[in-house]
Amino acid sequence: MPEITILLLGETDRPEFCDFRSTLESLGRVSRINDVERAIVVLETGEITADVIVIAQAFPRQFSHQDIDRLRRLAPLSRILGLLGSWCEGETRSGQPFPAAIRIYWHQWRARAERELRRLIQSQCPSWGLPVTATEEERLLVSAAQAPPRGHGLVAIHAGGFAMGDWLSEACRTCGYSTAWLRPPHYTHAEGAVAAIFDGSDLRGEELEQLRSLTNALGRTPVIVLLDFPRIEDERRAISAGAAAVLSKPLNLDDLYWQLERVSKYGSTGS
Repeated sequence: MPEITILLLGETDRPEFCDFRSTLESLGRVSRINDVERAIVVLETGEITADVIVIAQAFPRQFSHQDIDRLRRLAPLSRILGLLGSWCEGETRSGQPFPAAIRIYWHQWRARAERELRRLIQSQCPSWGLPVTATEEERLLVSAAQAPPRGHGLVAIHAGGFAMGDWLSEACRTCGYSTAWLRPPHYTHAEGAVAAIFDGSDLRGEELEQLRSLTNALGRTPVIVLLDFPRIEDERRAISAGAAAVLSKPLNLDDLYWQLERVSKYGSTGS
């Protein structure tokens, strides 16, 4: 497989960013730089060329529009990817969103980055491979045109409401799984399931206890937890309660399909 070159910029030792460095290093040659001025120097001198520039922003306005524009002018053919930490969740509502053309939150990284970057390496057309002028809608349309992976086996769904349970069931059946809807404490319907989906919100109080009950009842069946805009402590709480993976809502179905394929293949391995 051809190798890509990646410039990694920012404070990447923060807890929410610890997972993504290994993904990048498995896919290409990574150069790590902490500050913009040093990145400008290495790009200007040609010391480093980059197919992808990943900017890890831990806090709002850590990197300015001017910073991104300077990088874009020096590396016009590079894909500039903004990776946003827990404190950047409201950036689209502030009126000053992170200016990178492609933005991804830390909790979306694992399910999305590998499949997108592998397609880029294989000279296919991932949504991240579109021109920098592409809109978010155009990137979603390209993703939707990719056939979802084909799965098999039973997926158990724990959802508090019919609408969400029905939507998740239909999504799973679309790519080949059969489904069973679980309502506590009736978990016996999940016997033999290859995976389970737990639809949650903030994973506190009764909801956390329901997740613990579910993971205890299912044993080694991996459970994917859906949460509203999770922070790193929410993910850790889910993993401690027995979850195999955490995804955020609003939910991208391609992310769900990727996680279902991963956990059903490898079992309950943790996020």
